Amino acid sequence: MHRAPYPLCPRRKRNYCMQPKPRAAFFDIDNTLLNLKSMFSFQEYFYAHAPQQWRGRGDSYAHFVELLHSYPQRDDRLALNRFFYESYEGRRQADVSALAERWFASLLQQHGGRLWLPAALDLARRLKARGYLLVAVSGSCHEILTPVLRHLAFDHCLATRLEVQHGLYTGKILPPQVIGNGKAQALLEYARSHSLELQHCVACGDHITDLPMLEAVGMSYVVAGDSALEQVARIRNWPVLDAMNALHAADLAHA
Repeated sequence: MHRAPYPLCPRRKRNYCMQPKPRAAFFDIDNTLLNLKSMFSFQEYFYAHAPQQWRGRGDSYAHFVELLHSYPQRDDRLALNRFFYESYEGRRQADVSALAERWFASLLQQHGGRLWLPAALDLARRLKARGYLLVAVSGSCHEILTPVLRHLAFDHCLATRLEVQHGLYTGKILPPQVIGNGKAQALLEYARSHSLELQHCVACGDHITDLPMLEAVGMSYVVAGDSALEQVARIRNWPVLDAMNALHAADLAHA
């Protein structure tokens, strides 16, 4: 008698044999999950601990901040982000990655649980328990975020990619620039490559520049702090999470 090469699903049990469709939860990181701006926190650590010859633009963190404040386009987040990463020119990628590990370990030791914003952290943990892929979408760079996302058990990272030649940063950002519309672009490319139906996905952010990402999915959460984004959330009936308090069960009802 001919046997099927694998068990066939009885018709009445067909739903039990189907693989669940993948779902993802896309999270901004700085001031959404992390209670700080990782780019600036790491930059300060870098200037304090890296040898002088690695430092590039500015001879100290204070000097670097002065350069940022005097930058003519400092109110343009895209331009400021590019200017920020120009300071990486000449740094060795391996050195930055090693220092990022030490930086994050020092943050954990110094701040412990205060390093995180409880509402979004609770949301991420609950969504992961429900089978969502956790995906970071951030203007910070991969090297900085690697130890952070490992600690949080995230599945993927859509972050700023810096050009590297012969092991050294050139100071240029590889497209897309993961801010504003670039976040949505990165998210959409990820969704296509992972066969995601975005109406079944979730996103969480804290700033008006996260809006394109939040608009791309079926359910959005806003971490309180930016009045412009909070106003949009009220109009669209998106949950606004109190950054410093744990997630209320009702806020997860529609995810």
